[in-house]
Amino acid sequence: MRQTNVERPELAKTSRRRSLSALFRIPLSTRTPDCPAIPAPKPLGAISIPAEIIWEIVHLLHPADILSFSLTSSAIRAFLVPALYESVYLKSSRKCQLTLTMLAKRPDICAHIRKLAVRPNYYLSWPRPDEPLRENWVAFMIEGMAGSLVSLHTFDWDGLEVPQDRMWGALRRSCPNLRNIFSNVGMRPLDACSEVAVLLSDRIAAYPITWQLFEFSNLKSFSLIVRYGLNGADLFPPLEDLPENLWNMLIHRCPDLEELAVCSFSSSTRLFNFLPITEARWAKLHSLTLGSFGYQSDFTLGVADETSFSEFLESHPTLKYIRLQWNFKRWMSPTRVRMGLSTHALPELDTFVGIYQQLKELPNRKSIETLDLTCEPLHESRLEIICPILQTLTSLTSLDLWAHLLSPNQDNSRFFSSILSSCPGLIDLHFMCTMTFTAKPLTQLISQLHLLPALKRFSLTKGHKYGDETMLESVLRILRCRPTLQQINIRWAREKAPNHLKQEGTYDITTDDENYPAYVMVHEQGIPLVGRPFDREYKFTIPQPSVNSLKTRRLVRMLRK
Repeated sequence: MRQTNVERPELAKTSRRRSLSALFRIPLSTRTPDCPAIPAPKPLGAISIPAEIIWEIVHLLHPADILSFSLTSSAIRAFLVPALYESVYLKSSRKCQLTLTMLAKRPDICAHIRKLAVRPNYYLSWPRPDEPLRENWVAFMIEGMAGSLVSLHTFDWDGLEVPQDRMWGALRRSCPNLRNIFSNVGMRPLDACSEVAVLLSDRIAAYPITWQLFEFSNLKSFSLIVRYGLNGADLFPPLEDLPENLWNMLIHRCPDLEELAVCSFSSSTRLFNFLPITEARWAKLHSLTLGSFGYQSDFTLGVADETSFSEFLESHPTLKYIRLQWNFKRWMSPTRVRMGLSTHALPELDTFVGIYQQLKELPNRKSIETLDLTCEPLHESRLEIICPILQTLTSLTSLDLWAHLLSPNQDNSRFFSSILSSCPGLIDLHFMCTMTFTAKPLTQLISQLHLLPALKRFSLTKGHKYGDETMLESVLRILRCRPTLQQINIRWAREKAPNHLKQEGTYDITTDDENYPAYVMVHEQGIPLVGRPFDREYKFTIPQPSVNSLKTRRLVRMLRK
């Protein structure tokens, strides 16, 4: 058995609700684009509140609250249309079918859309599988409405296959502000000379692919990712050369590129050769995702040891986020991976996703605030190497860690305390152990949380075993040890469950007037032992003797000091 996150750094640090599905995709950027602002809304007529004040309030609201606000009156509804449709995320086949059918009839609404993300046949849908939908129909609908998407600056395609070329051509011709493109890739070849059969309306049309996807100019963000879940068992799949016009587009026609992702989340099926990237120099590049790295057939690390790759990183001092996807499959990573970076390299880096060997090679580790080490599990035998590295990350506030425990029945307290004491400034901690993780190791882990006085959000992904306590029971036990937590996330992982998840829960803690835990807002979903998948939300009042004992209140006062 991902993530994330990854998750990319634009995810709000105040709301860390993550699932393993986040490890297998890269979400849309929330960076403010360099394109025209949304047209000013029409006056509110008889409503006395100045429009400017309402507009400022709207910018502070959650999308669901904006929708509720828009239902108060027809005048407010008309006023808020630009905000309601500024970002359209269609996260299932059903939403794609319903919303795209509506938008095809409403060019006036299309004109307000700035971000559009479509997820037909969403392969990470969980706990219920997504409904099947012809992706060529989705691409055909987007092609037809492209002329109305005059404000579109970000488009994200996340389907089973990269869509037909005609859609990309329509977007390129009709959307002058389109600067951010994200696309998944399945098994369809990217060879420019190949031919495919495309189902269009009621007929089959075969045409050569010219890949209009690689004909854009002046992009700010570009992502090409082999999606997670492709069937394959090749330990060393051959590196696939990407079309030359892709590199021509990125290197020669996108001088202001800020975000780039070229990687694979199905490394046993399909891998891209991204080495041509080392020829590029982008003055504004701040986010980079590459991979998968790993062993080649001769057990070398390939491009990981290339001098040109280090020179490429040296030439991009504006990088703030680096994600190097690794997959060692049946073997552990080597004890050292050389980077060859100078002491002045990557001065702005604050987020790193990769392996500890490369983390050790980074010259400016004190600036790193977010660290993700879930590419491979951490073994106890490597604690003496990793802990001193963590101790040098003096600005670290967020850590994702995948641990391997030899036995859940032995005392693992030293393992947990060694890690946590090495990064005492953590605000967010995600601890993942996909082996069986029963009540005993959980008790050992949470008993060490006192080593993290600033911790606000704690996430646990653990191997599931029938007979385990419920997720809510685990939450209450965690709160007894750490009553100052604001959010707890728990996931049960099983190898044969969809996305490796059996159940998942997010628990937001609300305090009383004295700032002690009073109740929990619960959102749980999953696959039960018997019955259909469930998705439920409820409010749970915390039993007073359970958490709010006199001893707990004293602990809260001590932690605040």
